[in-house]
Amino acid sequence: MKTQLALSLLLLTIASGCHRPKLEVTQMDVPGIVNLHRAGDVFVSGVVDDTGLAYLQSEGVTEIIDLRRAEEFDPSYAQSVKSAGIGYHHIPMMSNGLTDEQAEQFLTTMDTVKGKRILLQCASANRSGGMYGLYLASSHKCEVDEAMEQAKAAGLRHPDLIQAVRLASKRAFLQKRPHPNGQHLMPVVDE
Repeated sequence: MKTQLALSLLLLTIASGCHRPKLEVTQMDVPGIVNLHRAGDVFVSGVVDDTGLAYLQSEGVTEIIDLRRAEEFDPSYAQSVKSAGIGYHHIPMMSNGLTDEQAEQFLTTMDTVKGKRILLQCASANRSGGMYGLYLASSHKCEVDEAMEQAKAAGLRHPDLIQAVRLASKRAFLQKRPHPNGQHLMPVVDE
């Protein structure tokens, strides 16, 4: 009887969705930053100029993950970021797709900046919004469907990238299912 009750509670917890309070994505109008959104310690945006960089620095951003391809920005940008005392990570992506390698590199980078205030950046917030969704699902902050809604609220809009991020998010989410008391359930094998 105890086993059945425990199993029922476990299944109810898993089915209920997020294990943490919902993070709301807030759009912000800040000079020098295209399409800026914020959810807790994660900022998501398009292009950032020197004025925007100063704002991010004043907000305590200590890491930037730039998803633009090299031909999309001036090479001196990375040096400007580093000169401002902000860590710079470059993971070039196309705006209409996501490879397994890019997803893995992004998630590994997110592990290294865990607990810091960060900016996910691309040219328009499409890629950065998508990767925000991948982060939410992979870190089990919410279920995949909610992560995708949050990603769209943060700027994700290209249909092919939406599909690629959803697939990567499902894979990442199913890697380990956290138990509410901090224990992990048995890993789920992907279809």
